[in-house]
Amino acid sequence: MARERATDTTALVAAAAEAFRRKGYRNATIDDIAEAAGISRPTVYKYTRSKQHLLDLMVDEVTGDLGRRIKVILGSGEPPEARLRGMISAHIEAALANRTFYAIVFSEEVELSDQGREIFRSWAHARTQDFRLLLDECLPSGAGVDTTIAANLVLSMLATLYRWYDPAGPITPGKLSDQIEKVLGALFSSD
Repeated sequence: MARERATDTTALVAAAAEAFRRKGYRNATIDDIAEAAGISRPTVYKYTRSKQHLLDLMVDEVTGDLGRRIKVILGSGEPPEARLRGMISAHIEAALANRTFYAIVFSEEVELSDQGREIFRSWAHARTQDFRLLLDECLPSGAGVDTTIAANLVLSMLATLYRWYDPAGPITPGKLSDQIEKVLGALFSSD
């Protein structure tokens, strides 16, 4: 079956993700990426300067998609518990929509450029702060929960959905969200 030919950077990034998933970042070559993209090796360089640049662009895809989802939720004006539920759902939806990118970005983080790694870590730190502040709003004062620890634990679980959650299995994304809410039961009011 003939592959669809990559005609822009977005399509090349998707093809690179396929090559990285199959062979691993270190073992995948520009030729592997070109083959996955259905283009020639010289054409790869029309869209990117290096294999590492493609990996950095995958970070942009992950952070951009989830960032847009979170911005909508945080700006919704909904009560804190509804925004927290929305944040959890947004993480699940983004992880499913970008499953391959998540797998590559999180497993190959060490291979990012220094700038790409700094951008990713800074972005992740800011999202953890968003989540922590939302937890602070949801918890009654004196609850005894360190929201920095709670935010990091929950977000670590959500960031690794690509490893353990099978969307084709018996648990739907909605049921997964419900289960996470049960685990975090103390954070939700009985509305």
